Amino acid sequence: MMLLVPADPLRPRRPDDHFAPEADAARAAGTNVAVVYHEALIRDDPHRAMLRWRR
Repeated sequence: MMLLVPADPLRPRRPDDHFAPEADAARAAGTNVAVVYHEALIRDDPHRAMLRWRR
């Protein structure tokens, strides 16, 4: 299972601050977390849109 959370618009490799607690809890529970970078989606760049969150 993987949790997808929106990316921070200014730091696309980090979860948006509103979703950071959920992302932290999911990672602590052993769930993979990825961020979705909205700007890349609207520019039709799906590979850049899905970024693995590494902390």
